Amino acid sequence: MLRGVRWSSLAVVLGAGALALVCLVLALRGRPWAWLVGAACAATALREVRALRRLDRPAARRGRGAGGPRA
Repeated sequence: MLRGVRWSSLAVVLGAGALALVCLVLALRGRPWAWLVGAACAATALREVRALRRLDRPAARRGRGAGGPRA
């Protein structure tokens, strides 16, 4: 599954996810600005998760086979 982990991306996912949870709690306690900050953190975490999944996909699934990039 995670063959070549990009640790910086994993740190971004964990950090942004934690901040999104904190912002969710703050928003539920009546801080309206926390919705915007939480949404930005969640979007960042989702983008990095997608990037990690894309990098982890085998070359054959991307349509490139064992020969590397297409010409």
